[in-house]
Amino acid sequence: MPEQLTSGIARRVASLATAGAFALGSVVMLAPPAAADDYERTPVEIISQIEARSWPQYSVGNPGPNVDVQAALLFLNGLGYITQNPGCLYNDRAESTVRNFERREGITVNGVLDSTTWVKIRNMHFPTEADAYKRGDRGWGVLAVKVLLNSKYNAGLSLHEYYDAATENAVRNAQRSLGIGVDGAFGRLTYKGTITAPGGSTCQNLPRIAQDERPAADADSEAVERPVREGAPEAAQKPAEEVAPEEAVRETVEEEAPEVAEKSVEAPAGETERVRGY
Repeated sequence: MPEQLTSGIARRVASLATAGAFALGSVVMLAPPAAADDYERTPVEIISQIEARSWPQYSVGNPGPNVDVQAALLFLNGLGYITQNPGCLYNDRAESTVRNFERREGITVNGVLDSTTWVKIRNMHFPTEADAYKRGDRGWGVLAVKVLLNSKYNAGLSLHEYYDAATENAVRNAQRSLGIGVDGAFGRLTYKGTITAPGGSTCQNLPRIAQDERPAADADSEAVERPVREGAPEAAQKPAEEVAPEEAVRETVEEEAPEVAEKSVEAPAGETERVRGY
């Protein structure tokens, strides 16, 4: 069983052991609040099923169209690897963006949106089980969530950058469909579940503001893209880093890559996470 999965299961078991309020005299001890993305409230067998799913793979030779491609490029925009007006076809521009990401982040450089790339994107957007996009958040990551929900779950969401009540409700519906503990927050498990869900042939054009304009109010990228963690522990434990199969040694040929968002938080296995932004 993968390490990142056993981490979530162990935490869930520990939570259940203390949750059934244990009373001593008039004192009642309650369990701490559950982490976002509901690993602790999702049945172990559902977690296992979702984590065992194969990631979709796209390349110039296998371009789609599929909303997975558009969502991946939007998630990469949020990490500073920009593709203007990302669509659902994996074209030369998409390949170039993915290559830059792979090279700078130290993973296999092949220009293919494969398991290694999906896993790296997930670990950077959602470093812990407590990290999730929630109501009140805004940015490229929120747009990625919306295009996935619209195409695969017929959510009918307006494509603006705000995680509003309608988005929260659409995430809840997707979580019910996936069997995930329902909380309306889009985190690690919901990411894997929606990306690997069937469908996705319907693609929407993004509004101009999402293509090439950033609102003046969003000048602080960290404030814009970093999700609010209401109810999550102040220092949530980071689960074991998920490693994709057959990860190759990084390319030795140095290529010029565009500047990206400032590196900040230290991640496991010598990796460096990037501050999320537009």
